[in-house]
Amino acid sequence: MSRGRFPRALGAVVLLMAIAAALASGDTEVSASGVLHADYLYNTDAEASVMDARLDLDLTVGALTLGTVYRAYQLSDPLLYNPADIDVPLAEIRQRYAAYESGAFRARAGHFLSTFGHGLTLRSYEDVDLEHDTLLDGVKGEYRAGSVGLMALAGATEEMLFGVRSREHRVRAARISVPVGDWAELAGSAVERASTELDEEIEIPDDRARFEDTVRGAELSLWLGPLTLAGEYAGRNGENPVTGDGSIRGHATYAAGTLELGWLTLFGEFKDYEDFEHYLVSPPTCVREHVYTLMNRATYEIKLADERGFLVEGSAPVGDALYVTGGASEARNHDGELSHWEIFSQAEHSFWDAMTGGLGWSWSREYERGAFTEHMTGAADFYFTAVDGRVMEVSLEGQRTDDPSGRAWNDYLGAVTFYPGANVTFTTVVETTGDETQERDVWAMVEVRALLPEDVEASFSMGTERGGKKCSGGVCYTEPEFEGVRLRVAKYF
Repeated sequence: MSRGRFPRALGAVVLLMAIAAALASGDTEVSASGVLHADYLYNTDAEASVMDARLDLDLTVGALTLGTVYRAYQLSDPLLYNPADIDVPLAEIRQRYAAYESGAFRARAGHFLSTFGHGLTLRSYEDVDLEHDTLLDGVKGEYRAGSVGLMALAGATEEMLFGVRSREHRVRAARISVPVGDWAELAGSAVERASTELDEEIEIPDDRARFEDTVRGAELSLWLGPLTLAGEYAGRNGENPVTGDGSIRGHATYAAGTLELGWLTLFGEFKDYEDFEHYLVSPPTCVREHVYTLMNRATYEIKLADERGFLVEGSAPVGDALYVTGGASEARNHDGELSHWEIFSQAEHSFWDAMTGGLGWSWSREYERGAFTEHMTGAADFYFTAVDGRVMEVSLEGQRTDDPSGRAWNDYLGAVTFYPGANVTFTTVVETTGDETQERDVWAMVEVRALLPEDVEASFSMGTERGGKKCSGGVCYTEPEFEGVRLRVAKYF
């Protein structure tokens, strides 16, 4: 969670300067936009409820934009039910910022996200669904001198470790990008990081609480007709947060290429990460991100401390009605021991105007100390369109899991979604498992979703929903099981 306490006085100065510049410009056009999300969950198993509300609001005055995010997370009984595992009660301004843009210059004070290149040297972002927030609190400036891009920033964020212990990360960073004709671009970046471990109950000695390092990176992008290539290298040098000495010499290498031939598209990625884990980096995983629920739960999580691997994919149309995709990925440590491999394929077919469908398949293994967990997953979805325009979607998924202990079980998931009109949706999801370690073996959830007047979207669901791993962009979150009713409302303005 982002809780930066970095130079707020400096942020306030930048904010006042931006307001003064906007007023001096004489441009007094004012507009506002935002969205309000509110979720109410009542868990009948725990007999406890959650109210989770979030307001994102932007106010634009000429060239100046003021933004804020307010979050309220209230529990009826924190000991019995806290699905997001957040310290409660929570009712606070989570983010606030001021942004100014004029021609080639942009500046922002307060909370901001930022990614350098492919995320090897810096990636600060938020994923609301996964409760992942590494936004920085500070100042950021960007300027384009012709085709040359410059960016500089300074900020901080807080990483919650466990209980009363946290770690504050402060960064100063800069990046420059320079095009080479219309066929290449070069970029370089430098990041200075200082991390301090904090404990609310005990005082941690400075030599154990604080460590510093620097990261420097270089990027190259090439556009050569049907071939697109990208590469990035970053080196890390500094103190080891575990031993406290100055022995860290980490590195990260990433390369990707795409070949577009019209009748065939080929894509490949390579990764090599060693001693590179940090709260504010998130490089490419070189792992396929699946849209199917059961495949997504088996997503492999990369190990930035020691990993090398690749992902290759190929896709092509077959005739006018069939499109196929297939590929494989692998990861090993630097000693050559397997960590993961996966083979996958997917096909989409248009049977006729009233029916389209797709098939997906994945076979993967994840290794730990020589043993492995194996997942074999298949999925199918079909879309049916009636003469009057109503649509029905049917999805079926099945997965077999073999774990290192010798246990094996099957999971099945089925979903039916019906669209009786443009503004109403009915969905039923049923899941079963043969895993005897689960407290229940069947889950069923029914949901009604409607688009109401005044840009309001509402949904009501009731039943049981299985928890499990949920991954996006290399970040994974364990979603808790749910039994009860859920009401969601979103208002856009």
